[in-house]
Amino acid sequence: MPITPVLLIGDSPSCPSGLGRILREIAIRADAHLRDKCRVASLGCGGPGSRQLHFQQYAAEGVDDNFVIKNLPEVWDDWAGDEPGVILCVWDVSRLGWLSRPKVMCEEPSLRNFLVEAKIKRWIYAPVDAEGPRGSLTYPLQQALSGFDRILGYSKWSEGIIRNTLGDEASKAHHLTSIPHGIDSKVFFPRDRASARLNFLSLTGVFAAETLVDRKSHLTAIQSDEPLIGAVATNQARKNWGLWAEACSLFLERHPKARFWIHTDKLERYWSIPALLVDFNLIGKTLVSLSHLEDDKMAKAYSACDLTLACGPEGFGFPIFESLFCGTPCIHGNYGGAPEHMADDLLVNPVAYHHEGLYSSKRPVYSAKDWVVRMESALGHRVTWPVHLSWEAVWPQFETWFRNGLA
Repeated sequence: MPITPVLLIGDSPSCPSGLGRILREIAIRADAHLRDKCRVASLGCGGPGSRQLHFQQYAAEGVDDNFVIKNLPEVWDDWAGDEPGVILCVWDVSRLGWLSRPKVMCEEPSLRNFLVEAKIKRWIYAPVDAEGPRGSLTYPLQQALSGFDRILGYSKWSEGIIRNTLGDEASKAHHLTSIPHGIDSKVFFPRDRASARLNFLSLTGVFAAETLVDRKSHLTAIQSDEPLIGAVATNQARKNWGLWAEACSLFLERHPKARFWIHTDKLERYWSIPALLVDFNLIGKTLVSLSHLEDDKMAKAYSACDLTLACGPEGFGFPIFESLFCGTPCIHGNYGGAPEHMADDLLVNPVAYHHEGLYSSKRPVYSAKDWVVRMESALGHRVTWPVHLSWEAVWPQFETWFRNGLA
């Protein structure tokens, strides 16, 4: 029985990004459970990989502003030679037109010739966090999707958007379906809150937000009567840090003992987080962590929180479900893929929508006051984790999907 080479393309498995984590989690399990059908490697952007991972890893080189990976032919030659195989993309559709439709969308001659001639099937686990006009994706994304042999969505919501984009017949031809990615329940589970609070400062490596302004540190342990509200998100446009700041400021007016923890990657990028903290009077109440935290430490930090906020629209959202698995309520907008797995009393309904960006992404608009209402109702409660999202429950679905495609 032939063993098919499968190369996963996306963010490096050593990256802490959501896409990097998804690629890593799938590759680990495919490498462990599908050795009778395939061998697995990754080609990752943004990091060299990790020697702690047992599958072969390559670093993407020559990546330009359009995310074209120019060393793909060399990587495939080293990994698979002339063998037919599969490329599985765990990356945004907007980055992949050069791969899925090389004859018309790849401008690099040697790369285009390789992709046209190589016997490679193209699969995608497609992140969709917003719909475009009329409940579908815009034309450039439709063109990119149309070049994939198999398409997998993160949620029923995203599957529906892709189906609206391609049409029923094309969706069937692309074997369109959806599987949520999993959470590691052996790591993310409820800890004792008091114990987690006691170790929170040293565990997370946080610093006091006032050091961003006057360089004075006022770190003090979090007391039992001080509500701790967390937020874990990168500093990018759709992670709505502006909404976070307004909602936390309003919450603080009603709960003056509240404290806030934010874990992000950059203080200054799309949002100026220091400016938000000053403008919304959150200096002196906010703890900030920037360095990468291992999953076990993240789980303990979630457990220390009374609740967390996920203010940006998500196709799925690791921080949402990691928080829930740790027993901590997470407040999220009622838009995207995550609400399929969340209780209604944790969701905030949009008051309006607007379209933004190159691909007319439909984005929800919220009232910060509505977030405060949900925050107050969830305060002091623990939640039951959504066990159907554990990897133990989810991986068999992935394994079936892989085996069907490799048959």
